[in-house]
Amino acid sequence: MASTSSPDDTHHTRSTSLPTRSHPIILQAQEEIQKFRTWEASISSVPTADTICSALTRLQVLYECVDSVLSLPLTQQALTQSQYRELVNGLLDKSISLMDICGSTRDLVSQVKENARDVQSALRRRKGEVSLTTSFIKNLKKDAKKAITSLKQIDEKIGDMKPLDLDQHLLSAIKVVRDVGVVRSSVYRSLLLFLSGSVANPKTSRWSLIQKLLHKGTAHRNDKLEMSNEDMVSLFQEMENGLECMFRSLIKTRASLLNVLSR
Repeated sequence: MASTSSPDDTHHTRSTSLPTRSHPIILQAQEEIQKFRTWEASISSVPTADTICSALTRLQVLYECVDSVLSLPLTQQALTQSQYRELVNGLLDKSISLMDICGSTRDLVSQVKENARDVQSALRRRKGEVSLTTSFIKNLKKDAKKAITSLKQIDEKIGDMKPLDLDQHLLSAIKVVRDVGVVRSSVYRSLLLFLSGSVANPKTSRWSLIQKLLHKGTAHRNDKLEMSNEDMVSLFQEMENGLECMFRSLIKTRASLLNVLSR
């Protein structure tokens, strides 16, 4: 899973106060982000179903960190100041876009899972033809590409943000939000590329089995293939569950930001 550079690298931030020790929750969030980066650097650059499932689980921990940071009374109080209203609105707009991408990606995973189940059912019934066509693969790649484009647009907007003049606590809090955003983009992009088959290795990827069956539209009875197919269905279910957790986390983040505006 390839790492991406942080949007913070594109500009410098300033603090209006002298450096102070960060809040323990922010320090914990920073530690979790570093743990993810260390793990990410230790795995293969080509995403697999297993690493993506693991990444989604780890990303859930990071989103919980973001929610904790945004829910801090000190963060909430700072964000209620009028000069930060534009920042809060920007984060809210971003949250809507992320919810859309997360929801559409979850739908894509669900479609692939259901079609994999159709293949599995055909294998069990000894049915020679599977009612799946290359149009499914074509539409899948099209939808995945569209989601990747939307993700890139969000990242570009973050990178184009003006330098922020924040107090030390708020500076650290927003950096946590942005750093987790970088991780999220990496995970989502890897998942979408995996679904589109762009990174599948015909010799080693278990995804290639499903892709070949979908392309050929033919399933021959084979216990080994059926076992692998069952395994893939389970992995897609795990991905779907992970994305559902992501969606709920984004809702919580949005609720924290709306709470700021309601004050």
